[in-house]
Amino acid sequence: MELEKLIPDTYEKSVYDIDYMKLYENGIKFAVFDVDCTILPFDDKKVPSKLTELFNHIKCIGIMPGLYSSGSYKRVEPVARELNVNFVAGAKKPFNGDFVLVNNILFNGISKPEITMMVGDSFYLDMIFAKRLGLYKVMVDAVKGGDKLKTLANNVVQTSVYSFLARDKFTYGKYYRGSRG
Repeated sequence: MELEKLIPDTYEKSVYDIDYMKLYENGIKFAVFDVDCTILPFDDKKVPSKLTELFNHIKCIGIMPGLYSSGSYKRVEPVARELNVNFVAGAKKPFNGDFVLVNNILFNGISKPEITMMVGDSFYLDMIFAKRLGLYKVMVDAVKGGDKLKTLANNVVQTSVYSFLARDKFTYGKYYRGSRG
């Protein structure tokens, strides 16, 4: 796979900075969210009220969110319950799973890849997964905190993939909102 194809369509500082209304207006109706380091720090199960409010806002706009995580059931289920969304745990991203699985479990079989986005913090896990499934790719900076060893391991993988990308195509900290089309 060409690394250039992993460059996100939209890159924002956090899930709170994403313009969900613009994405909805441009055709996005479903959102697959990674959990660890995307919406919460590693292994954190405490869902802040700000995140619950965000997910309620996303639903009010008309986007159906779901969680797709390589984390354990024990870790992901309480987060999904708190956010009142469907989820897949133990997903083994990026190479395991397909759109049929995502669609059937998260979205009750009513989505299509071209109207679905993947929101994640990792080139290696989330952007490869999104590219494989044909989803709109939204990347955010990793949420700080949680298990420091897992965070370090994630940073090492990220840095190794990032080092191969042309700086005129993608630069950490240079945020942009993409467009459909």
